[in-house]
Amino acid sequence: MVSPETVNRAHISELLAAAGVYCRPHDLQVEAREERWLVRLPGQRLAWFASSARGLEALRRERRVLRLLEAHCSFAAPRVLFESPDGELDVRSMVPGVSEPAAVYASLRDDRARAARVGAAIGAILAEQHSRIAASEVGGWLARKPSWPEPRDWIAEHLPRVVDDPDLIARADSIMEMYEGVAVDDTDRALVHTDLGFHNMVIDPVRATVHGVFDYDAAAWADRHLDFRYLVFDFAGYELLDAAIAVYEEAVGRSIQRRRVLLYNAACAISYLAYRAGVEPEVRWCGRTLAEDVQWSRHAITRALTSR
Repeated sequence: MVSPETVNRAHISELLAAAGVYCRPHDLQVEAREERWLVRLPGQRLAWFASSARGLEALRRERRVLRLLEAHCSFAAPRVLFESPDGELDVRSMVPGVSEPAAVYASLRDDRARAARVGAAIGAILAEQHSRIAASEVGGWLARKPSWPEPRDWIAEHLPRVVDDPDLIARADSIMEMYEGVAVDDTDRALVHTDLGFHNMVIDPVRATVHGVFDYDAAAWADRHLDFRYLVFDFAGYELLDAAIAVYEEAVGRSIQRRRVLLYNAACAISYLAYRAGVEPEVRWCGRTLAEDVQWSRHAITRALTSR
């Protein structure tokens, strides 16, 4: 893939001009984003460009998801403002506000009431997203399983290169066996974000309000429980998760199995830990050091194996 340093900025400037956005090539700040390029524009807008055939496919797929959300849901998400005829470029509005996951986490960690308010708001968003879009609208083009975690065999190969703890490795393999054995009923399938966490939401940490959700690149028509798996934290209790589930169940009329949510959380923790193979322990890989990834995995595995 072409790096941001060598990308043809003149070409990008021409594409933006077609969208009514005029920027001089040397003023463009281009960021590489997995087979795509991102350019931040004035007015809370983002321009996305495909840097490969896979990137073009990803842009087209996410645009379809965003348009479904715009048509059916009331919560804020990126809106497609412009799409080039060949689909190589689009311009999107951002969710208003600033995403500050660390600040949100800190504000909720010791405030159970605030955590519950945020959880309730997330539950209301998921209730809309999961119930207002039908299978017929995504058939044939949206994945039916999440792209994360990695498969059990992949984790079994990589995890011993990260940790030298036979008990942790064995328990991790048991979790992955359980995870891959989950049978998902069609009635549990919905349009899921699959990576829903503070890092993909705009939340006011002071007022405990959720302004919206972004980054639907990994969306799938899959198990609704997946969108609850990152709502499990090392708080004193499960206030955020419980509030989200309570609001969701009342609005949708379907139950969420906490045991499955905890299993999914553990599988993700293990996958992130295995993903550190070849990375130095002190490096914050995907936002965490090795010690933090190990701690998350240990706690998540214990929760998943002891939950009822």
